[in-house]
Amino acid sequence: MQLCEVFDLPRPLLEYRPEPLAYPVEALGQILGPAVERMAEVIGVPCAMAAQSVLATAALVTQSHANVQLDGRVYPLSLYMLTVASSGDRKSAVDHLALAAAREWERRQWMLYLEQLKANRAAIRGKHEARELSDPVPPRLIIAEPTIEALIKSLCQGLPSMGLFNDEGGQFLGSSTMSKENQLKAITTLSALWDGSPIDRARSMPGESLRAYDRRLSLHLMLQPYLANQLLTDRMINGQGILGRCLISWPERLVGRRLYKAVDLTRDARIQRYQARITALLDKPLSLHNDGSLNPDRLELTPNARIAWIDIHDTIECQSGEFGELAGVQSVAGKAAANVLRIAGVLAVIEDAHAVDEPHIQRASTLMDYYLAEIQRLTEQEPINTLREEADRLLRWLTQKGWTQFSVRDLNRNGPRFARKSSHHAITLLVELISHSWLDSPDGKTFEVRHVPPQ
Repeated sequence: MQLCEVFDLPRPLLEYRPEPLAYPVEALGQILGPAVERMAEVIGVPCAMAAQSVLATAALVTQSHANVQLDGRVYPLSLYMLTVASSGDRKSAVDHLALAAAREWERRQWMLYLEQLKANRAAIRGKHEARELSDPVPPRLIIAEPTIEALIKSLCQGLPSMGLFNDEGGQFLGSSTMSKENQLKAITTLSALWDGSPIDRARSMPGESLRAYDRRLSLHLMLQPYLANQLLTDRMINGQGILGRCLISWPERLVGRRLYKAVDLTRDARIQRYQARITALLDKPLSLHNDGSLNPDRLELTPNARIAWIDIHDTIECQSGEFGELAGVQSVAGKAAANVLRIAGVLAVIEDAHAVDEPHIQRASTLMDYYLAEIQRLTEQEPINTLREEADRLLRWLTQKGWTQFSVRDLNRNGPRFARKSSHHAITLLVELISHSWLDSPDGKTFEVRHVPPQ
């Protein structure tokens, strides 16, 4: 082989980008896991997407009933989840099914609330002494796009345990809550709620000051890719540590492979078992202090679970050093051991366990390994060059269609739609392929594919 031939070899258009890891569904256990697999199979979504919705729902219904306690430290069961998916990926369909039991419970509670409110109003009109009747608590369980003030007010004056869930997360991130003027306040408030810190709002107007203890919030936002990229690269958001608290998943797309399945999931035994457990935990009366704050059960670790978690904690800490495997994702690694405890606690309560056992810790660690690998995949790589991405896509199209020789006219008439935006755009893609030695063009009008890339 001559030297000129070596230098004439085609160069990759795109840097190697690792594929998303398979979600460890089996680690979710015998109630959540089968529901995730069935949702993914029938709806046509990646298991990771279904798992995000199911695990977030599980955190929502367990966070009011227990805290994990270890060496005097309290770990709420609240989880913050972010899922990245494009339009048409059926994120709404899977999220609606995962939350169906919770939304139905909330609907029933609102009906009871309105009836009680109506009865109170009638009693007040009929009897003078009935004016002392207190209004029932508004049963708002799930909120989609609140202002931070409205969220805090709901937690203080409504249910003490809530979920900020939105399958179009841009509605929340694009609202006034996350504007430049309010973003810092919103992020620090969400971080404090994740930590389980008391709510403290001092205001000059009478009746506007709020102080409340032991409130819980779980969060699940489903985001479009462009919004996710903005979040992952925003210095202020990253600097405040909110993403370090989040469990993020950006699953593969399945468009083109989702054949219709004639299955009624509402009658599926695996889905029914999951929904029944969600409903049972919502129906379970809350343990409250006299001031209306939550009084969750103490969920202790068994001796073996304690040993296993300490080993996981120390391993993560050692890998987070300057030269460790987790050095590039220290903000997430710094909260990883705590998230292991939270996930383990959620699994234990879902499975009606009275303590966190070693299998809960190991399964939670397996799930956390996925989230650590995912954040590494999403942040420790060069940004995608859009032009080269489209050029690579065109090359694969040419190869698949057998277009070994073609003209600019052929491409503009019969080529893929994305390459026919304009003649200038088509020429730009062809120049990119020529510069990377994938095409030859003796006259600038006709082209020949020089190398067939591996399939």
